[in-house]
Amino acid sequence: MSRLNQHLLTFAKVLASQAIVFAGFLLFYKLGGRLPLGVPMLLLLQGALAAIIGRLFGLWSFWMPIQLILPLATVYNEVVPGWAYAAAFVASALVFWNGTAEQVPFYMSNRRTFAALSGLLAETKATRAVDLGSGVSGVVTFLARKHPLSLIDGVETAPLLVAISKARVFIGRLANARILYRSLWDVDLGGYDLVYCFLSPVPMPRLYEKAKAEMRPGTLLVSNSFAVPGVAPERVISVDDARQTRLYLYRM
Repeated sequence: MSRLNQHLLTFAKVLASQAIVFAGFLLFYKLGGRLPLGVPMLLLLQGALAAIIGRLFGLWSFWMPIQLILPLATVYNEVVPGWAYAAAFVASALVFWNGTAEQVPFYMSNRRTFAALSGLLAETKATRAVDLGSGVSGVVTFLARKHPLSLIDGVETAPLLVAISKARVFIGRLANARILYRSLWDVDLGGYDLVYCFLSPVPMPRLYEKAKAEMRPGTLLVSNSFAVPGVAPERVISVDDARQTRLYLYRM
């Protein structure tokens, strides 16, 4: 299934789950049933039930709060202009574009993690590195500044994040940094000495197989927080930050 079709299917599931609950309410009232709830509470109940159905349909948990408030926002749209909801929806879609299709949330690495990765680049003498799912390019721009002789790539599919990242690279005049607008599955990892990712548990087994097939012997796959199931890392780096980040290192 193409990426566009995956997104369309996701949005169809959102609408379908709301429609199922709404139809259920209509049938319930038509049969003489009544709920001792005011309109706002009924709308919240509609959203809550739709969120549960959406999860049963396989929607990522990111959609649950959206499902919850969608009926309320639709009915009580006099307070907030309609364009604001549309703008918020479009902005969310542009940021979480990859999350809906690949079940990869928008995680951001912190500066202490940047420093740990910088140390790994120096330790391994890596001349090419890539951040798979680079977000707003924090890792890319930091490493590009710290290692001007290394080429640092960022791979991202969320359009708004790509635009922000390209602007940061341009403004920072980072000639050794690139932002690639493509899926991580379409990137050939064979040219990189170090591959970094901060994804989710879902894609890790597939990503590890891709790395083994494409990366050269001796190169390094670094996963933030999510280990590869059933594969022992060569080393685990504990980052001294608030969330106690762990970097799992896999030698190819």
